[in-house]
Amino acid sequence: MSPHGVHAVRGRVAAAVLTTVLLAIPVIPAAAAGDPAQQVQQAQQNLQNAKQQQAQADSDLGAAQQNLAAAQAQLAALTKQVADIDAQIAADDAQVASLDRQTADAKAQLADMLKASYVRGMDSPLLYVISASDLTTALERQGDLSHISDLSKQLMQKIAAARVAVQKALDDATARRAQLATAQKQAATTEVLVSIEEQKLADAAQAAQANVQQSQQTLASAVAAKQAYDAEQQRLAAERAREEQQRQQQQQQAQQPTGIVYSPVPGVQFTVDTDLTLPSGETAARLNAFLQGTALQGLGDAFMAAEGSYHVSARYLLAHAIEESAFGTSQIAQDKHNLYGYGADDAHPYQDAYTFPSFAACIDYVAHMVAVNYLSPSGPFYHGPTLRGMNVDYASDPNWANNIAAIGRSFP
Repeated sequence: MSPHGVHAVRGRVAAAVLTTVLLAIPVIPAAAAGDPAQQVQQAQQNLQNAKQQQAQADSDLGAAQQNLAAAQAQLAALTKQVADIDAQIAADDAQVASLDRQTADAKAQLADMLKASYVRGMDSPLLYVISASDLTTALERQGDLSHISDLSKQLMQKIAAARVAVQKALDDATARRAQLATAQKQAATTEVLVSIEEQKLADAAQAAQANVQQSQQTLASAVAAKQAYDAEQQRLAAERAREEQQRQQQQQQAQQPTGIVYSPVPGVQFTVDTDLTLPSGETAARLNAFLQGTALQGLGDAFMAAEGSYHVSARYLLAHAIEESAFGTSQIAQDKHNLYGYGADDAHPYQDAYTFPSFAACIDYVAHMVAVNYLSPSGPFYHGPTLRGMNVDYASDPNWANNIAAIGRSFP
């Protein structure tokens, strides 16, 4: 318990009253419109929902992009097929034209053959045969005419069959081209439709992402509001606790006569009425033997030195250190070398506690402050050079003096 925690209350009563009045004006937390914890929970749920929606939107967008790629591939394939068919049609057109030229050439050749076969101006093949000078020549002429006729028929039949085949191929290609052209137009329309759907889903995915970002910001704001609310509640609770402590202290002080002094009572035992300014009768060796194996080991000389310098009982100083620091193992003692919790208050004990370079420095400093402020008749908190007198202003716990006395009687 810090001597700057209780005894300074009297000097701060007016300030405490003013603080109490100010605290009566409620400070509305940032989350006063609702339960901050529920707001954080709702924001977390909204963020989770937004992330799920974003995941679904991204999935839908991915599927749409795949569909668009498939539609584009299909359109490209149909376009290529149309181009191939167009090339085939062009080739078939060229072949039909070639066959037409061959037919014309064959007809011209046949005419030339017939014309060359006619002699003497005869007008018909029959005259050409009977005009022969002998039978052998007539038979030869008849053979020539038959051969020419057969060749002509074969050539015409061959050309006609080829032209029919090529025309059929051309007609088939033209029909196939018409079908592919229709499919190509349909594929182009499908590509437009899928592209439109892909854009809609892209917009939806972007909106979902924006919703996630907004939800994250809302969650961060809710968390910050809850932290501010919790901090404000902690501050108010600490203020109320401090106010209640002050009220209790004031009640205790009101119950005690102002300026009362507890005179020491001589005796063998160490009690609440032992004069703390008298030598304790201890020795450094005996105290070191008692402290062997503890965190206070070897401090017997420091306690005895403080007793000699400030006339403060080494037994009291050791008992007080044991009570406050649990034999030097408390966090304040370990981290700050503070065996007495000096400077700490109930609201922020660790933060406000003094820090000393060593245990010995702490013992020396506290012994000096106790001697000047509590055990000297000129001290501001003097109520007698005893534990009972110190208890008036040093500690709010009415049993503080009894506890220190009990510890002091427990060791040799």
